[in-house]
Amino acid sequence: MDANLKIADVKEVGSTPDGLAVVIKAEAVVGGQRSEVEIAITRDLAAQLAVALLATTAKQRAERDKLEPALEVLAAAVVASGCADKVRMHLLFEKGVVLPLEVNVEAATALHTGLSEELGANANSSLAPSGQ
Repeated sequence: MDANLKIADVKEVGSTPDGLAVVIKAEAVVGGQRSEVEIAITRDLAAQLAVALLATTAKQRAERDKLEPALEVLAAAVVASGCADKVRMHLLFEKGVVLPLEVNVEAATALHTGLSEELGANANSSLAPSGQ
């Protein structure tokens, strides 16, 4: 595979018929030429690949803020998960990209506690919501 491959535009994300892989259909640029590509990623590797991509794309912010790489989330929401022991969250990124996540209730409770403590500790800082 050419080391100069660049994904220019993701067209579609879906699953293989057996559900064992995530399939990404995209337009790629290789050596200045655009072409259609289809990339299949097995579900057991999808989370690791997502973390690797996030770390790579967030390096500029990390250098700016002197923090570990992280993406900036524009909005977050909790929606019905359809499962009593899970909480479903949607994170909104720039260009309208939404990342749905499901976490168990214990992890969601820990997140709630951590957010409450962080926002409470920073009530007089720019992290606190307006009006506090």
